[in-house]
Amino acid sequence: MSMKSCAGLTLAAIAMPASLAAAGPSPAQVSCVVLPNQHLNVASSVPGIIRAVSVQRGDFVRAGQPLMRVASDMESAQLKLAATKADMLRRKLARNAEAIQKHLISDQERDQLESDARLAQQEYEVARRAVAQKTTVSPISGIVANRKAEPGQYAGTDPVFELVSLNPLRVELVFRVGAYGTIKRGQTVAIDLGPPVNGTRRGTVAIVDRVIDARSGTFGVRVNLPNADLKIPSGVACKAAL
Repeated sequence: MSMKSCAGLTLAAIAMPASLAAAGPSPAQVSCVVLPNQHLNVASSVPGIIRAVSVQRGDFVRAGQPLMRVASDMESAQLKLAATKADMLRRKLARNAEAIQKHLISDQERDQLESDARLAQQEYEVARRAVAQKTTVSPISGIVANRKAEPGQYAGTDPVFELVSLNPLRVELVFRVGAYGTIKRGQTVAIDLGPPVNGTRRGTVAIVDRVIDARSGTFGVRVNLPNADLKIPSGVACKAAL
């Protein structure tokens, strides 16, 4: 081989890595699954016989919306009694307001009237909360994934509803240790969704684990995927590209 040919090969060998470096590495792609942001098991606030269930499986519920109610006849009666007592003592205090202002009654009598009225109001508040506890409300806005309650059943400590929050959705990714330091919170990630969505959505890196699994040489990344219209169901297979 001539000296000229050797020089040409040498130049080509140098030029090839340079061109590859200019092109840069291809984006890392990992397989993933779309998961709910939250998955909660909800039990009755207090045990009792179920009187009414307000939602069905698949319903969308908002935080604070009633899910079911257990029997509260005794508590409701106590609430009415407490309300009547509080109203009576409040009116009694109002009738004596002028006498109090003109110091026509003793300080001891005034203190007794005011204390009785305050105590009755507190008793009413306790009774009101006892009735409110008989209604189980949703702690999140989301979908009723499962319902295990029917009117007439006894509700104890076992969960009777499964609730999932689908906005945003959660995508958990696992990367090799070599990618550590290249992924930052707030970074945009392209999520390629499989059937039945078959499209690409943009998510945002929410968590980058600071602990690397020594056995597998990997670390985890969580991506939040907006889903305001709830058109992306949980469980969809996906691929993420950074």
